[in-house]
Amino acid sequence: MTKRPPSYRYPKTKPIRKDRVGIAVLILLAIVLVPILFRSGCTRRDDPLVVIDDGAIVNPIDGGTTDDPSINDTAVDDGIIPVSSQRFLTHTVDDGETVADIATALGVTVANLLASNRLFGGEQLQPNQVLHASDEGIVHIIQPGQTLSDIGRSYVIPVETLSDANDLTDRSMIFAGDRILIPGVTTSFWNNTVRLSRGVPSQFIWPLEGEVVSQFGWRIHPVLGNRHHHEGIDIDVPEGTTVYASAGGEVFFYGDQPGYGNVLIIEHKDGFYSLYGHLAGSSVFAGQYVEMGQPVAQSGNTGISSGPHLHFELRNREYPIDPERYLP
Repeated sequence: MTKRPPSYRYPKTKPIRKDRVGIAVLILLAIVLVPILFRSGCTRRDDPLVVIDDGAIVNPIDGGTTDDPSINDTAVDDGIIPVSSQRFLTHTVDDGETVADIATALGVTVANLLASNRLFGGEQLQPNQVLHASDEGIVHIIQPGQTLSDIGRSYVIPVETLSDANDLTDRSMIFAGDRILIPGVTTSFWNNTVRLSRGVPSQFIWPLEGEVVSQFGWRIHPVLGNRHHHEGIDIDVPEGTTVYASAGGEVFFYGDQPGYGNVLIIEHKDGFYSLYGHLAGSSVFAGQYVEMGQPVAQSGNTGISSGPHLHFELRNREYPIDPERYLP
């Protein structure tokens, strides 16, 4: 954690206001407590389906099998039924083809094709690349750590509808990397991803659209007036603006923290976290898997704040990093 410069002192001739001392104590608590949050954990709830996060397993929905006999034989003998095969529209990219060309050929919208293949819209398609789609809804790729309940919440669709459309039972297994049908859905959170990524493939996207009014680094605190290290960026937006997940991951924490007000923390792969501060409220809960571009909160003016805005941080484990270096 970056320390305050040793040269910083309040002027000896100027009395220290008690209210500022109190606010400074709150900021100090935030500096101490927030990294502790990143080192702590949260417990996943139970889900009616077994999710196997093993990248070595070939997708059974695509007709593949695994070399692991415990999955192919024992699991079936125990009555655990793998996810049944689904028929999806597929297209192998020819040289020079565009997303619009392929969407027309498959009879789906461009938005459907982008969402079904997690394309940002600005990448170059590669010859022999295989794309999937469905004229019955969106094709979803199950992410590591994601449950069917999570998927239902992300697409705002009942779990029962997902189960029926994909022939799933309480004894079915779903694998990270499987493709399942999201029936009747024509638009999704991926539309937000395309917009907030500006069409550029990126590890993280902007949590919302707005002007960055305070950047990462040393600054004069807008409320306290002292010099301190700003560990994120401030984005100027009206209170109640929808906040989107900057990347897919598991909700790590939501609650009040000194200085931050209502704060949401999402844990991502490879030890990264995103933090959203001064929120008015959140629509997700700890332990829930959320998708990149999924609405997760509403901006506000809670905590030590000079006005309505979103405070946004990215952290590598508990260490803050400059978000603008990672955003498209």
